[in-house]
Amino acid sequence: MVDLLLDSLCQEKELKNDMMEKESPLVSVIIPVYNAHNSIAKTLQSVINQTYTNLEIVVVNDGSTDESLDIIKTYAVEDPRIVVFDKQNEGLVQARKSGIDIATGKYIQYLDSDDIMHEDAITRLVNKAEETQADMVVAPFMFCYDGESHKSTFFNFVELSGVEFLKNILLKKAYWCVWSKFHLRSLYQNEIERPDISFGEDVVLSTQLLLYLQKVVSVDYIIIDYNFTNTSMSHPANFDDKKYGDFVNYTIWIENYIDKKGLGEEMKEALAHFHLENAFRRIYWKRFAGIRKEMKRLVNEMESYPCLINNLSKRERKIVNAYRVSGFWGDLKLRYYNMRHIAYNLAGWRI
Repeated sequence: MVDLLLDSLCQEKELKNDMMEKESPLVSVIIPVYNAHNSIAKTLQSVINQTYTNLEIVVVNDGSTDESLDIIKTYAVEDPRIVVFDKQNEGLVQARKSGIDIATGKYIQYLDSDDIMHEDAITRLVNKAEETQADMVVAPFMFCYDGESHKSTFFNFVELSGVEFLKNILLKKAYWCVWSKFHLRSLYQNEIERPDISFGEDVVLSTQLLLYLQKVVSVDYIIIDYNFTNTSMSHPANFDDKKYGDFVNYTIWIENYIDKKGLGEEMKEALAHFHLENAFRRIYWKRFAGIRKEMKRLVNEMESYPCLINNLSKRERKIVNAYRVSGFWGDLKLRYYNMRHIAYNLAGWRI
């Protein structure tokens, strides 16, 4: 009789757990951390304060040398939802991979260790994902820098395929950042390539996830305060030869990957926009090696897609027109603008 009662209670508990999972699926929030003692407490608190409570908070300490791990452990004692994984420093790519290996939730939400999640974010994302049965939900964020903040450019839509949404990223209508993309953990059952880069890892991961999934939807609700500081990896002050090498590698990787998936022709125009953006990135970063080849390709693509000219400033158009005449004339125009920029900076003027 007692055994029958225990069996009945166990079955009832399992049924309740199944019902809870259906009503409120487990969400794994993955937070890679490296020397973030000044910000990690606020970041963790923003996740703990979520109105959605069925969370698994996976914090990966990537070999921090400051007090980050102690702060994380203090929070973990207070909240059993926090899972701490301490590892040697290998960089963001491997830290995120470790988080995925540990995660058990139906959905994945990435969060950087200095960003703040709005308290209703997970609730909004889960509701949209469950309501639409989407593989991914994208949302806007608040861009915070130097005491000011503004909402990110947001491309609102009802439903797109992963391929179509990737096109919109290449067209600069949407962002690469993975923490603005709430998605199914099951996507990682596919093969995920992880090139050895520290800059541009969001580009690589987002591309693969989007080309594996079927359905992307959007929700026009700000989910995260993205704090862009002087120590941020993508800040111009922190841009060095290693990051430039990563930039070159990921731009080559994305084209090769798209070709490998048989989508090169379909995404030809979107990739032309991608080439334009990257060519002028090199110019603004003063990385002129190989720029003549880049500009020659860009000039040819602009013949096929004249609308590209609309994305250029007056000065950028002059540079392109100079390269239309010849590589020599283009290089000369580029050097002229570079020397003018240096002279104006020395004089304390703005151009």
